[in-house]
Formats: sequence, structure tokens, C-alpha cells
Amino acid sequence: MNGVEDHGADLNGPLPEVRIGTPERRAAEAALEVHLSERRLDSDEFERRVAACEQASTQAELLRVFADLPAPHPAMPSAVVRPTEPEDDDIPPVAVAGCLALGLGLPVAIVLGWVYGTWWALAVPVVATVVMAYVEHLRTTPRRPDGSGDARTSD
Repeated sequence: MNGVEDHGADLNGPLPEVRIGTPERRAAEAALEVHLSERRLDSDEFERRVAACEQASTQAELLRVFADLPAPHPAMPSAVVRPTEPEDDDIPPVAVAGCLALGLGLPVAIVLGWVYGTWWALAVPVVATVVMAYVEHLRTTPRRPDGSGDARTSD
């Protein structure tokens, strides 16, 4: 198996090596310059480590250059892509659907009630909105581990 074919094959094993590019190498060189200016490194050691940074192709190889040095170390991008959290300011889709049902359905129901005398049609968009809100409530309410009732209430 080569590195391309087995990438991500073992999900329970260690994460694959994350490759680096020019921005990470430049950040490493900048961090090494700080160590040089603080006299943790002499000029020969600085040159050897800069050369090692240029040869590095993964985060692990690059960070080995800093194994015996205190901070600063170069910042590395995360290898794990985390799902984004929905923002609190977002309007839930069921609220948008409810507003549309009421905003479009009520005028239509008023016209139907006026023209045909079917005033009961006013209840259709209201009932549809209430049902959508209730279904969304049932869908998002946490359940007890035994599957009965609302987990937020206590006996």
C-alpha cells in the first residue's frame, strides 16, 4: 500500500501525516529567527535548522526542528476538519416556513372567505403553522435514555 491509497484507510489508527507548504515553512523560519535573536541558537545551528525546515514535507518533520526549543513554535493548521456550529442568529427553517404559510396563506384564505363564504379556510394556514412548529418541537426535544418523555422534566 502506498501513501495515497491507504490515506484514511484506518480510521481508528493514528492520523495521517499532514503535509505543509511554503506558509508553514516561512512561519518556522520566523520562529527560528526569534530563537536566534534571543541567543538560543548560534548562526550555524540556525542555518542547519532553516535547511531542515526547507526539506520538511510534513508537520511532524517541521515540528521536530523545534523539539528542544521553547515557544515560539510555528502555528500549524489543524488536520481535522471540524463541522461548523450553526450560529445563534440563524432563523430555523420551520420558522421561515411558518411565516410563509401565514403570510401567503392568510390573504388567500381571506379572499376565499369573502368570495365563496368559506371562512373556515382561515384556519388552514394557522393549523399548518402550528403543526409544523409542534413537529419541529418533537424533532428537537431531547428524550430520556429510556425513550420516554422529555429529558428536561424530572419526576
